[in-house]
Amino acid sequence: MKKIIFLSFLLCTSVFISQAQTQQPSAKVKQEVELIRKADLGLTDVQISRLTTVLMGEEKNLEMSMKALEGNKAQQETRLKLHHDNKIRNIKGVMSAAQAEKFDALKLGDKL
Repeated sequence: MKKIIFLSFLLCTSVFISQAQTQQPSAKVKQEVELIRKADLGLTDVQISRLTTVLMGEEKNLEMSMKALEGNKAQQETRLKLHHDNKIRNIKGVMSAAQAEKFDALKLGDKL
């Protein structure tokens, strides 16, 4: 069951990411990208571009989840936690192992 949910979530995320590529990043996404960029992780321009796309997709995914769960605070809180964990995993997926290690050491996940 967990595998089915996870695969569904990945499919939805990939759809949102592909749609997000044609949109402009929001102020929040720009702020998060800048926070990560200033952390001096040695990200390349390609990684920054991918990171922006990931964050835009995650933002869209969160909006849709919160809208779908409107009026159910308990499920919204649970979804927020899951969303944050997935967001951090996807951010680190853009990075090399050394960059992800430094990301963790700087506790940037707590700031996003």
